[in-house]
Amino acid sequence: MLDRLKRSIRNYKMFHLFLISLRLKFFQLVARFIPDDVYVKWQYKRELGKELNLINPVSFNEKLQWLKLNWKDDILTTCADKYKVRDYVKDRIGDRVLTRLYGAYDSVEDIILNDLPESFVLKVTHGSGQNIICTNKKDIDWGYAFASLKMYMASNHYYYGREFPYKNIVPKIICEELLNDEGKIPIDYKFYCFNGQPHFVEVHFDRYGQRKNNLYDLNWNLLPVEMSYPRFFGVVNKPECFKEMCDYAQILAKNMPFVRVDFYNFNQRVYFGEMTFYPANGMDKFSPENYDEILGSMLTLPEKLLENVS
Repeated sequence: MLDRLKRSIRNYKMFHLFLISLRLKFFQLVARFIPDDVYVKWQYKRELGKELNLINPVSFNEKLQWLKLNWKDDILTTCADKYKVRDYVKDRIGDRVLTRLYGAYDSVEDIILNDLPESFVLKVTHGSGQNIICTNKKDIDWGYAFASLKMYMASNHYYYGREFPYKNIVPKIICEELLNDEGKIPIDYKFYCFNGQPHFVEVHFDRYGQRKNNLYDLNWNLLPVEMSYPRFFGVVNKPECFKEMCDYAQILAKNMPFVRVDFYNFNQRVYFGEMTFYPANGMDKFSPENYDEILGSMLTLPEKLLENVS
């Protein structure tokens, strides 16, 4: 009876995955025929309930939408690529902040589980949040996990929010060391860098559980704002490595109008997480709403730099 129940659950999960895959393929097919500016205006109105001003953007969200459409430096593609960004980081601040890399694969079929440790994380290099977190290989339904990875590999995250950095990434899968803090992902420190300078740090607690976020200034003052998730009101001490993370963020953000640079503080070491150019797809929900304009006032938009299509 128990085996039948397990098979039924697995069959349902696989069928649900199949439906998601069909929906993504249909969405990508349709999205290719919609101009970028039309699409982002529609999506912005749907998500935030207001018109998008691209002529004279003022708020943080508006300026991120403008950057999507008008600042297309190739360095964005490098830094959004979860494999190539490792070299970008290594060349600028060294490889001591990088988690161990166990493998890089062109397809799911190249992954040999017996060659991997008991815990790790599998990531597609061209997506966002498309990861398989493995704390113990015996606990994973690998048929479902590999089917998920195949679906991720066939998708192009660019079409969802017209985030240019994802458009031209060559899809791969990487296997990295899992930072496991007593069964949870360590606290995530996300530095908001405006025109090459960090101004705020967003701190994520229990990211894959009861997620909460706090926003601090660089003096570790808690700011009275929520961004899509509720605030955490427990005691949060400033990490000893805070200045180290802040300095690294500044180096990595050089010459960029805006980027969020993420780090983990784990076992008294700093680890690089990722670089993100449009947090929440440039549609974060601020409470109070005026923080959208406060952050926007810190971002000076560059001259247009459009994609070279030659």
